[in-house]
Amino acid sequence: MTKESFLYVLKVIGLFLIISFVADKLVFYALNTVSDKVLTGQSMGKLNQYLKEKDELDFVIYGSSRANHNIDPAVMGENGYNMGMDGSKLAYAATLIKTLPLGKKQTILLHIDPQNFFSTYYEGKDIKVLKTKYNRNDIITSQIDALNQNNSLQNFYWTLNYNGMLLGILKNYFKPNYNYQNYSGFDPIYVSENQQEIFKKILEQNEIESCDKVLKSNEIYNKLLDEIVVFCEENNKSLFAFTSPVLNNKCKEDNELLLQILNKKGITYIDYSDVFATDSSFEYWKDKTHLSNIGAEQFTEIIKRDIDF
Repeated sequence: MTKESFLYVLKVIGLFLIISFVADKLVFYALNTVSDKVLTGQSMGKLNQYLKEKDELDFVIYGSSRANHNIDPAVMGENGYNMGMDGSKLAYAATLIKTLPLGKKQTILLHIDPQNFFSTYYEGKDIKVLKTKYNRNDIITSQIDALNQNNSLQNFYWTLNYNGMLLGILKNYFKPNYNYQNYSGFDPIYVSENQQEIFKKILEQNEIESCDKVLKSNEIYNKLLDEIVVFCEENNKSLFAFTSPVLNNKCKEDNELLLQILNKKGITYIDYSDVFATDSSFEYWKDKTHLSNIGAEQFTEIIKRDIDF
């Protein structure tokens, strides 16, 4: 290849990169315009509603599906929101907690699963659900970067943040499936009689559950909890950690150790794992770790009694 041909190829490549970079930003801003108007749906809509209302809330519930489906904030008070998200763990919750207004008095109810706290595999990948706000929200961007969960190409091609989410966004943009103004983030699980019968048969199998003999707290969980404590202390937030009920908690060592660790961190922790241990009613349960709408109603009343704010 001659020198002239080589320079020509470089110019073509350079022009292509410039055009693709500009096109990426135009598409990105167009997607932002659409996605910001989405206020329904488990991922984008719920996140947008939270970011829209968080500064005015008195209390917020964070955690996984065991928070999302188990606590009705409307029963606990008039100005709360359940920001529990299916499949999420602490990185997701910690990031959103840090977006709360500085200095405003608020109560934080944070669900922690002992099994996740002592997991040797957790890397914070659940924070990727927030990737649509990367390059748009400084707190979210910094947290994703801090956990090394960013795609290096995201710094150049911002539309990558919408990968895998576009169809859901468009669906809720054109056809919202509920009125967000009547939605407080709580998603109750309604269990049919047939589902109850199937669940009973599963329980009759008497599966053997093994418990971890060596328990070591996950470094990311430790670090994020310390950061949450500092944030709450500096910004007038009351922090309560809790663990939702399970049908049969055969492994109690992790619960006990978690209590010790959180107490040392100065975190008020209430373990509700066995709160329904003496009640054999199947109507409380969807499965071994998730409550039905009936169980959630009972559990919410218990939390309301215990956490006075």
